[in-house]
Amino acid sequence: MRGVRLILFDDDRAVHLEPLTLTRPIHDLRLGLFTIRERWERALGLRKAVGLLRPHLRGVFPAAAKRPAAALWINARYLPTPALAAAISRGNFGHLRDGEATVAAEATAAESAAWLAAGLPQPTGRGRRLPGRPTAITHPWDISGLAPEAITAEASLLDWPPGRGPACSPAATLDRPDQVLMHPSAIVEPGAILLAGEGPILLAAGARVMAGAMLRGPVAVGQGATVRMGARISGGTVIGPHCKIGGEVAATVFHSYSNKAHDGYVGNSVFGQWVNLGADTTASNLKMTYGTVKLLDWPSGVEIDTGEQFIGTIMGDHCKTGIKTMLNTGTVCGVSSILVGAGFPPRAIPSFKWVQPGAVTDYRLDKALLDMERMMARRGVSLRPAYRRMMTVIYEMGRRPPP
Repeated sequence: MRGVRLILFDDDRAVHLEPLTLTRPIHDLRLGLFTIRERWERALGLRKAVGLLRPHLRGVFPAAAKRPAAALWINARYLPTPALAAAISRGNFGHLRDGEATVAAEATAAESAAWLAAGLPQPTGRGRRLPGRPTAITHPWDISGLAPEAITAEASLLDWPPGRGPACSPAATLDRPDQVLMHPSAIVEPGAILLAGEGPILLAAGARVMAGAMLRGPVAVGQGATVRMGARISGGTVIGPHCKIGGEVAATVFHSYSNKAHDGYVGNSVFGQWVNLGADTTASNLKMTYGTVKLLDWPSGVEIDTGEQFIGTIMGDHCKTGIKTMLNTGTVCGVSSILVGAGFPPRAIPSFKWVQPGAVTDYRLDKALLDMERMMARRGVSLRPAYRRMMTVIYEMGRRPPP
């Protein structure tokens, strides 16, 4: 596969993964330590994959250059299972389909140039049937649902030796050291309990598990992330790079740079980047009727029955909650909204809103950008012009689900 350009594209299902994909292409979604892009790069032995991006994401993420070159095109909703990665690595497959969806396609330089101009791959013929059983993301809640499998698969991709790393305290408890993979710079403090009998625990470079924290695998803790003292982290949880997580968390994915540093429970949820959950924020993931959860489909504004019994909150980037915020089962929140006050906020929250008891008001763009800049500066990240433009476009999109 050397020398082949790897282009990841979003198909027409991308909008149904909003609000998470308002601020990123599908390939930047995270299911474990790695994003989908990073998983494909590792599976195929390729580096520097680029994406076919919507206009407002250009400059924030690497985009495919419109110069002629042979390329391998992959639908970013599909995950690199061993069977699919092997079929693509062998080459000479033309294109692979899952029903009517193009999953992967080989393109000459001329074909790639035409597809880039069209904004989507357009292979001819019926193509080949996808080998094996496909694993794909179709709905936002699939991300947390697929996380345990993704974490387990990632354990085989890491070259860190199992067991106690050099910065793992002898006063920490590891019930299955063979299932604990620690980067040499990861830290486990005294009194931490790592239970890996039900799945691996992965600790990336600079990750810190503080004293008294309890982790039950499968769990992934990303680069520079912190699990706070006394935290209870259950299986299927992904704590992305530079997150700070405390309290009780189960089957939840935090993308990166997000905080839930204090007590409160969240389960079966997906949080984007730069989210901050105030102390004692709780996200319900089970209805009192034990029925299936209904959830807003973002682009249509229509509530759909997910068929799932456990779904918590889907929250876009830069959202914040005040102390003791209560999020109802199946809450969907757009980008850069703030939720404060007693009682339950609406289950469908548009982007750039202030939500208070009995009132939903606009969050002015200039104020929102200033607050983003302040928050990001605390982590040494600058608010770049391209990022500012992206947020401005999202603000102006006017996609407002019903209250």
